[in-house]
Amino acid sequence: MDRIPPEVLLHIFQFLDGPAPSQVRLRYQPSDDMLDVQPQLLQSLKNASLVCRAWRILAIPALFRHILWRPKISSLRAFTMNPIPLLQFLENNKLDRVVTTFTLIVDFVDNEAGARHITPEIRTVDLEWLWDQLFSVIDPLRFTIIAPPTTLAAFMSRMLFLDDAWSFSIPYHILSLARTTRGPSRDKPLEAHLSDLQLSPPEHDTTRAAQPAPTSPPAGIRYRKPPACPLFTVRPWTSTLLNEGSSVSVYRTYEFFLRRPPSMLGALLGCEEHPNDNPLIPPTVVDFNYIAIFPLASHFEILVQHLPKVERLFVQLTPGPESQLILDENEMHHVDSADLWMERNTAYGSLMRELTIAASPMDHPRNWSSLQVFESGDTADIDAWNMAVDFVKRSGAKDWKVEREGVFVKHDNDGKGPTVEREIDGHTAVVNSPGGQLLDH
Repeated sequence: MDRIPPEVLLHIFQFLDGPAPSQVRLRYQPSDDMLDVQPQLLQSLKNASLVCRAWRILAIPALFRHILWRPKISSLRAFTMNPIPLLQFLENNKLDRVVTTFTLIVDFVDNEAGARHITPEIRTVDLEWLWDQLFSVIDPLRFTIIAPPTTLAAFMSRMLFLDDAWSFSIPYHILSLARTTRGPSRDKPLEAHLSDLQLSPPEHDTTRAAQPAPTSPPAGIRYRKPPACPLFTVRPWTSTLLNEGSSVSVYRTYEFFLRRPPSMLGALLGCEEHPNDNPLIPPTVVDFNYIAIFPLASHFEILVQHLPKVERLFVQLTPGPESQLILDENEMHHVDSADLWMERNTAYGSLMRELTIAASPMDHPRNWSSLQVFESGDTADIDAWNMAVDFVKRSGAKDWKVEREGVFVKHDNDGKGPTVEREIDGHTAVVNSPGGQLLDH
């Protein structure tokens, strides 16, 4: 066995390695154990690394390409997250630059803040220190946070509406930032971003209306600039994914359509009241992915009305093939399934109307005209996909064509559109997109 060239061994080891759960399960129902796998599925490559030292040297980079960090947290304000032991391990073993994906799972919930209906806060200097420590060592292609909505809001230094949170019963959300290739570590030096940070977050007004408030403050009121979130600019991310999980629980409540979920969508898009009035999504992002199972149409309208300037949009509004949600009697208890499909139809109708509308930029100032690819994650829901196709046909829009099941592409006057490749290792490439970039999700 010692005579086998290292190149051949590396090729063999590739067959013992598969995609990580953090690459293929980001659209699943968010939970703290969603990335867990059966131990026997992980043993092949690990066992190969135990054969001899030479094999271990070859196999160990593949074993640490995907890092999952579950820090123990007892408080957000008295910050207790310490990545230094993990980072030291990676550096000491020269594994810091082999990390492809880094997933942070936080199961801490500030119960006191939740009881008072306020968003917990993390000091800006603590967040600055955390992101600086992590990204001074690792250089991942994907960075993912799986956390309760209130904790996720704290990591983003933004406010969260919690008055109706009890009716949604959403324990975790997923935020994932990605890029297809490694380039310069930063488009802009981190110091330039950190100079905008405040030493302490502003005090937030926790009484809010049920619908997003206007972005401009009342006359005579001046707000402090909201704290920056260096996570979004510490690397030139090209893709953003937000998975808000299932909203089925809210359909059990009276006048469910008036409820508002605990969501960071408005903060990402910068379309809510201070401090959520400055968009977090950086201009480098050309791909936006939104997953929410049976969201209220009124909530989905936030994305429709405030779509960021992207070239590709992925949307999934119904359970995937892996989900048994509809068949779960406990989940569907006291839920009228007709309400679920009605809200889905309303959401898709609003989306397809914006997608196909033929208006000048003056009459239609939003960013839908920049969109080149729309992908629906609801192809398993035949009715939803057929409804989208029929809407395009009836609209008379000649520029949008069905590339394949679940994918619409926008063609120019010559009938040419971007070439959309199928997913490879969690990424979808649009080869000849107008921006000349690779789109990934």
